[in-house]
Amino acid sequence: ADFYLCGRFTETPGRITKMRKRLSFGIILLWLLMACAAKPGISIEDAWVRPDPMMENAAGYMTIHNSGNVDDALTGVQAEFVKMASAHETVLGGAMHRMEAVPRLDIPAGETVVFQPLSYHIMLMGLHAPLEYGQTVNLTLEFEKSGQIVAAAEVRRE
Repeated sequence: ADFYLCGRFTETPGRITKMRKRLSFGIILLWLLMACAAKPGISIEDAWVRPDPMMENAAGYMTIHNSGNVDDALTGVQAEFVKMASAHETVLGGAMHRMEAVPRLDIPAGETVVFQPLSYHIMLMGLHAPLEYGQTVNLTLEFEKSGQIVAAAEVRRE
């Protein structure tokens, strides 16, 4: 029942509590929906690996898309078929080319980063066994927000 106080009706404490619960539930639901909507959308396409002629090391290439609305970053690489894997960039300096390790590579929201020869690539050092052309190997990419994503990469001569 409502109370009449000073010429107007006031709500009972029970109705106020119900309204507060509904408002709190609505705020929490809105916050959860916003948190779910703010995610990176990382996908990997056209992953492939090229071994060196001695079959000691290899390089990995791919296209990384972030179709989400939040920036992400590649922070690590793992591959069971090598001793060590890491992201690198080929830097052109006059007539010389050198490779530099890239411990963190930003993948901005709505952008694409291409790993290709003479650019970004995955260095795969110390093959445990020679790779066969046409074979598929797995590269595990570690992202800051998306976590681990496994990319199947075909071994090619390209």
